[in-house]
Amino acid sequence: MDIYESAIKLLVKHSPTEKWSEMQTALSRAANKRPVAWQFPVKACEALGASSKRAIPAVAAITCVHMAIILVDDILDNDPRGEYRRVGAGRAANLAIGLNALGLRILIEANGVDEQKRLQTLGALNEMIGGTAYGQDLDVQNTQTEDGYWVVTRAKSSPYFGAALFIGALFGGAELAVANQLKRLGDIYGEIMQIHDDLNDCLESPANVDWASGRSPLPILFAQVVDHPERERFVELRQKVSDVAFLEEAQSILVRSGAISYSVHALTERHQKAQESLAGIKLADASPLQEILDEAIAPVKNLFSSVGAEFPAVRA
Repeated sequence: MDIYESAIKLLVKHSPTEKWSEMQTALSRAANKRPVAWQFPVKACEALGASSKRAIPAVAAITCVHMAIILVDDILDNDPRGEYRRVGAGRAANLAIGLNALGLRILIEANGVDEQKRLQTLGALNEMIGGTAYGQDLDVQNTQTEDGYWVVTRAKSSPYFGAALFIGALFGGAELAVANQLKRLGDIYGEIMQIHDDLNDCLESPANVDWASGRSPLPILFAQVVDHPERERFVELRQKVSDVAFLEEAQSILVRSGAISYSVHALTERHQKAQESLAGIKLADASPLQEILDEAIAPVKNLFSSVGAEFPAVRA
């Protein structure tokens, strides 16, 4: 049984999971997906030279919160693929609350950390839940400025990854100072992932819900607020992207206006910042965390390579 199977087993045996069929079903389906977000506590333990098995309670706890975030996010985005489409918004919201509570309970009962570190892990998970909820609330207010965009991103996307590394580090035996350094690395990674999501959402077809909902992923925000020759046409097209021809035209403007280039630049800047952050942390083996950063930037490096350009070097 691997780490993720062990984490799901730990969750399934807990009340109210054992009598809540929808939670059991959700956990079973999630176990087959194993998103990259679940890896962070494991990578933190491995980087510290600790056994990955020590991360099991941390993986279980952050898995609960990750699932809860997705449940709520899908409702807020009116995502046609969301679980709420199957069970209803009310039951999905209740499931999200139950999962958050279960994640906290896992940490309360976990072995492998002393009482002080247990309280620190609980504080981190609680802060992450509250911070992400605040970020999601900011997001639905549809900021239309770049400053507002970064405020939302740091509130909505950074807390999860920062807390996942922090909690995993404490289970791996790290001192608080090192755990906080890893948290900062996770915060930066959250910004990288938000930009990745924005690029993917803006370029997928049929149109992602962000186009018509008033949300402003970074490329769309750029094309709407920066002065360029096709700005007015882009604003007009945004409300017509249910038509594939209009969507393709709007996406072409994202490229021509520099919106995609700007977003890629913002992503590479944060990747460099994450590299510098990782280099400054004293670890037994940085390679597990380096792998995560490499995977995050690989699509951008491939893009540079495809056009014969050199990927920017990390600043000294």
